Amino acid sequence: MKTTQFLTLTMVAGSLLAFTARAGVLGSPHDFSSQSWNVIPSDPASVCSACHTPHHADSSVVPLWSHATTASTFTMYNNANVTVASLQATIDAQPAGQSKACLSCHDGTVAINTYGGTTKGVGVTITNSANLGTDLTHSHPISLDYTPAIVGSGVNQDKWLFNPNTTTVLTPDSGTFVSGNDMTVNGFLLNGKNRLECTSCHDVHNQEGTPFNITSNPKLVKIVGTQAGKGSLLCRSCHNK
Repeated sequence: MKTTQFLTLTMVAGSLLAFTARAGVLGSPHDFSSQSWNVIPSDPASVCSACHTPHHADSSVVPLWSHATTASTFTMYNNANVTVASLQATIDAQPAGQSKACLSCHDGTVAINTYGGTTKGVGVTITNSANLGTDLTHSHPISLDYTPAIVGSGVNQDKWLFNPNTTTVLTPDSGTFVSGNDMTVNGFLLNGKNRLECTSCHDVHNQEGTPFNITSNPKLVKIVGTQAGKGSLLCRSCHNK
């Protein structure tokens, strides 16, 4: 009996620890629960419904997607329009999946408060530095396959990239950091799919990596800090520089 009680208490304590370690959406830049336009009658001041819905969702974008989806045509980063680029990966013609969902607010053409089929009040669009626009040639490439096949010193390979399936990401020596079960580049940054999207660098739900901080991590970047006195951990996890 005592053993059973001890195990139960240990499991509960572990669960509570895991719960408190994850920051979550509440209090992060994607928490719109205090906004006046967050007025769905069935779920007022909701944390999730500005982006997601349990029924009648647009599953072509991301699971349970409720927000209006951008119809913009984007200029993508690629070897044709960036003269110094030497990408070995093929970038999709247009943003896909999770990146398209992100750009449905961050391209500046869709109101943040357009969801559930309507705009809630006067449309609110992003106007600050978080507005990336539709020309993505000046941003890190997205919507591409980052696989072991493009890594190496052979023809059509890049010797300055690490193998995403065998390389462990760099993590900070100190501070709060929430790790995952798979800390390879593919597992932690590429969602286990060898796909590089906006969510490879940013944790939109503020649950893994370095938590949101208005001073040190205002943009929800997954890995922030230093290791052995050196920074740029996120960049150096993929790039062999």
